[in-house]
Amino acid sequence: MSQLGRLHCFLISTKGVGNVVYERFYDRLSEYEKADVRAAFQLASSNVRFDGEQEDFIGVYKTACFVFIPMNDMVFYLMGSGEYDELACSGILRSIGFLLQDVLKTKCTSSALLEKYGKMCCVIDVCSMQGILETTDRDIVRKALKNKAVWE
Repeated sequence: MSQLGRLHCFLISTKGVGNVVYERFYDRLSEYEKADVRAAFQLASSNVRFDGEQEDFIGVYKTACFVFIPMNDMVFYLMGSGEYDELACSGILRSIGFLLQDVLKTKCTSSALLEKYGKMCCVIDVCSMQGILETTDRDIVRKALKNKAVWE
């Protein structure tokens, strides 16, 4: 994770149990390193009480920072470094959450995300393809989704 100005990991898990619904590592990491990142996310969120959905929580993993935000019965995590600091990661997570709600036309719950898993993956890929933020504009994401073959 020595690269600067990069998103390293995006992960969505359920509240409580912490089952991973979606994860995307933008760096080449071994399975041990991936498990270490997941453990850091789990440790940070297990020490927090999720009362509302307006709070952003911050943690640190090695030289990178990560932000996690509760949304309905899910927790969204994003880890970045360099220009993708806590504030930028928080804004990106909020944007992706709103984009998912807009595109899926429902709240971001585990059942809704699993039901429309293909669309969710396409939305996240349009927003950040190679670990660098591409776009969070709603109209651009909708146009890009029309060009991709999502059979749902």
